[in-house]
Amino acid sequence: MLKNKGITLIALVVTIVVLLILAGVSITAVFGDNGIISGAQKAKDKTDEAIAQEQEDVGKLVNQLEEFERSGLPDTVKEAIQKGTIFTANKQIKDESGKTMTVPKGFKVKEGELIENGVVIADSEGNEFVWVPCTVDEYKKYEYEVKNVNDTSSTADGENNDKGWNTRYYRAYSDWKDDEIDEAANKKSVQNNGGFYIARYEAGVPKGASFYVDASSDNKPYQTSKNDISGNIKPVSKKGVQAWNLISQINAKEVSGRMYSEETYGVRSQLVDGTAWDTVVTWMAKDSNYKDIEKNSTKYGNYQNSTGNNQITADNCLFAEHLYKYRKSDNAGMGWCIGKIYQYGKFESGSILNWTDSKNDATDKYNNYDSDTNTYIYNHNVEMATGASNNTKLKNIYDMAGNMYEWTTEYGYHNGQTSDTKYAVTRGGSFHNWGSDCPVSLRHGHFKANIANEPTFGFRVVLYVR
Repeated sequence: MLKNKGITLIALVVTIVVLLILAGVSITAVFGDNGIISGAQKAKDKTDEAIAQEQEDVGKLVNQLEEFERSGLPDTVKEAIQKGTIFTANKQIKDESGKTMTVPKGFKVKEGELIENGVVIADSEGNEFVWVPCTVDEYKKYEYEVKNVNDTSSTADGENNDKGWNTRYYRAYSDWKDDEIDEAANKKSVQNNGGFYIARYEAGVPKGASFYVDASSDNKPYQTSKNDISGNIKPVSKKGVQAWNLISQINAKEVSGRMYSEETYGVRSQLVDGTAWDTVVTWMAKDSNYKDIEKNSTKYGNYQNSTGNNQITADNCLFAEHLYKYRKSDNAGMGWCIGKIYQYGKFESGSILNWTDSKNDATDKYNNYDSDTNTYIYNHNVEMATGASNNTKLKNIYDMAGNMYEWTTEYGYHNGQTSDTKYAVTRGGSFHNWGSDCPVSLRHGHFKANIANEPTFGFRVVLYVR
């Protein structure tokens, strides 16, 4: 028995030794310099190098293809208009004066000879935008001389209130910021391309929207809410369609960003920001043809006081009528009686006071109308389709003054409370305002970003070349 036990111990020791040797061999095979893990790591490194090289080669090929595409595209504004070419890659072109602009992929040049006057581009669906030429130093917000320290007042800028860049309900200017935009990328785009694009028209209602009105038909219902943005609907920038009003600033931001994808087009779309708006107004105001528009825009926009020599007219125009209700006893504003129908015909700007049933059968056309004219008085206001009148065109851009207040990305909080209700800045005045009080340069910070019941509020899209 002892002999058998000895043999068993020896066998056990031998077995352990063999196992240790095998373990060592296995460890070496796995972890050694030429082991499995080392080999796998080397294989991974080689794969990564191959992928990186492949990506570099693909990048070079893409650049070569884009350069080939660019080389076959028009070189001048005049040539681009004549050929009507949809650009397949971003490319700089020049005008007769030698100034340059960048035409983005997916667009063609439609009209305009001199870049300084605003060249128009269009996509394949007919949406139009205007090039705003500027250096990176010219691309900036207006710097006010007079600070508005009271957010319930109106402040005109300049030592003698002579600058015309008025503000209302807009506190210390450093407190207001542009929301949810990439300011650094926008500035870099301007620096690299020498400008940016702004929609030629106020945002229009797309055909796919439930509240779309066919411009060729009369007596279509006027929708009292256009704040439904379901179904991935996008605004249009086209002449002669109903302006997209009755929408909140929050939703205007959302749909503006949907208009173009960077994968398909060479631009990024967004709701117009405060810097872009100021740059456009400064560019317009430098033109002697539009002297003092930043102070008084009456003759360039659809305002309540655009009458007489300043009246804005258009033939065969789609438009809607609205009544604004006042109490006679104290002239207090009571709110809108939203028009129920669109009409298609001759448009004339201006306001008619003391609107009564006998003049327009208003009881059939307006919600919340009260025919008690002993108690109430009504201002008759007219909203017109986008770009309906050439009188409203400035630098090839329509309706920046009047027709609709336009939401921007600028926002802030009143009374210095950042946890309070968010307010958004509107620009340019509306068909309910006066052009002398609400010129194209006006900043108005009185309106909450989430309100969507104002027929006077619209918006506009800008494009930054990528």
